[in-house]
Amino acid sequence: MNLPNRRFGWMLALALVPPLAVALPEDRNQPIQLEANRGQIDQKTGVSVYEGNVIISQGSMRLNADVATIHVKDGGFQRMEATGNPVNLRYRPTADKPEIIGVSQRVEYDVASAKVIMSGNARLTQGQDVFTGDRVEYDLKSDVVRARGAGDNGRIQFTIQPRAQDAAPARKP
Repeated sequence: MNLPNRRFGWMLALALVPPLAVALPEDRNQPIQLEANRGQIDQKTGVSVYEGNVIISQGSMRLNADVATIHVKDGGFQRMEATGNPVNLRYRPTADKPEIIGVSQRVEYDVASAKVIMSGNARLTQGQDVFTGDRVEYDLKSDVVRARGAGDNGRIQFTIQPRAQDAAPARKP
């Protein structure tokens, strides 16, 4: 069935889409909003597809894509795939950590494993730390980033900035 208007799509998104990532505690209490140029819901398969300047947001989390496909089973969100040229993902995991910015051709989010997988020229940045590769996987439960390159000679790159050290204590006269 085609969505009659954007408002219906937003209401559906509020019912189906959980946070895409562990974010600020107050984000979980914020409404989820979805915007797109078009949308289609297949109630038999539990698959909904949104196309055209797709924007999904909740609190500090925001995802922009060309197409987002959401899979629901037994009334519960299972996974989401987003594709674009590129897909952009931003969120702040906790108030004391810098915002995470992800850019790739494809983003997959699986609820059960709590993993975000970015593929196709993937780049994940947090503060000044940068992880790049053909595929970057972020495990939300364990806060672990894994990356791999493309093909036999594919390379990955991590740039991790040194943490500021506390200033030396002042000398006593």
